[in-house]
Amino acid sequence: MDVPHLFIQNQKVNEFNKRVHNAATDKKFSIKAVDSVIGANSAQLRDKILSQIPDDPRKTKQIASNLQLSVGERTEIALNVRTDDGMTNGASNVVKKIQLNQRDKPSGVIWVQFDHSDVGEKTRHENRNLYVQGIDSTWTPIKPITTQFGIGRNQTAQVVRKQFPLRPAAAKTIHRSQGDTEQNIVVNFTTRRAIPHIHYVGLSRVTTIEGLFITDLCEEKIAVNPHVAAEMEMLRKERALKLSVTPIYQINQVSFKLCYLNTRSLHKHIDDVRHELNFTNTDINIFSETRIMTSDDNIMYEIDGYTLFRNDGHCSTSRPFGGMAVFSRVEFLPGYPRCRIYRSPRIPVQQLLAALTRTPDESWINCIMNNLSLNSLVHMLLTIKKIMNLTHFNCKYLIE
Repeated sequence: MDVPHLFIQNQKVNEFNKRVHNAATDKKFSIKAVDSVIGANSAQLRDKILSQIPDDPRKTKQIASNLQLSVGERTEIALNVRTDDGMTNGASNVVKKIQLNQRDKPSGVIWVQFDHSDVGEKTRHENRNLYVQGIDSTWTPIKPITTQFGIGRNQTAQVVRKQFPLRPAAAKTIHRSQGDTEQNIVVNFTTRRAIPHIHYVGLSRVTTIEGLFITDLCEEKIAVNPHVAAEMEMLRKERALKLSVTPIYQINQVSFKLCYLNTRSLHKHIDDVRHELNFTNTDINIFSETRIMTSDDNIMYEIDGYTLFRNDGHCSTSRPFGGMAVFSRVEFLPGYPRCRIYRSPRIPVQQLLAALTRTPDESWINCIMNNLSLNSLVHMLLTIKKIMNLTHFNCKYLIE
């Protein structure tokens, strides 16, 4: 019951919310709105207009005629109350305390706790005089508001309604849930007709697959709007985006492909790397700031077809900053000179390049450079090419 429920049909939403309210163990309130008619010349005309007001909140600016609440119930803001404070239509919360000056009348204060702490922050500050013993500082006071709407076939009769701007939200429609992000949801797709993309909206409200619970997938009703399908096909075939840089996986006539990337924790992003086509179509991948611990097994970082060489950072209590990993498809020759070059930030790049030019040994081609900016890395590679007179030396690189 505590997990938000999503339905396609309004009827199922109302039934679920009513069931939750009836199951509440705390004191229940039934708050009736106060309505008045603008421009009614007689009591008879006024009463006639009031009798025509529909019970459906969708026809009364989302403000209920009879708001049924209990402490602990999940609700949401029914319309934009204060946009500069995040108290907008759909802002989710839980009722914490109900203080009515007149029982069953829209008076006093309803205290709620919003799902996001920044919502209602200004309102809490401006009403700080209301925070007495028993009122938590994270609760936000919700006061009655007045709103105006028209009724009748031509909407000529105008009614002013006073009520708390809340609506039950233990369940809501999938359409209304658009834009929501939840840790856990229960979704039900029961419907008599196919609604294009409704399944996508419902299933994508949750942050992880573990937090998704489906009571009825209704697979036979999964549908895609034909106009959307046609547009996607046109985008793929006729309007494909032309990249300013050719991806490595589309380059074939290159003798050697090398990638360098500051991964900001290869430990965290290894799965992303494994599924990136650019990284799986190179001869050598060089990753810095890997944050790999010396105790980590190589199997945690394996990439099919590559041999891993590691130079881990050192820290016994937590994941170290720094570290480098090289994934190579190039055949490893035992005894072949290899080295790793580190340039201190205090050493000019030109000084390092000068040192390289004094050592024109082919062994330097097998080196890894760390702590270099992108421009410096490119400059370094071009210098090595010049030093070694490598006419077929070519490389592509990726940056974040």
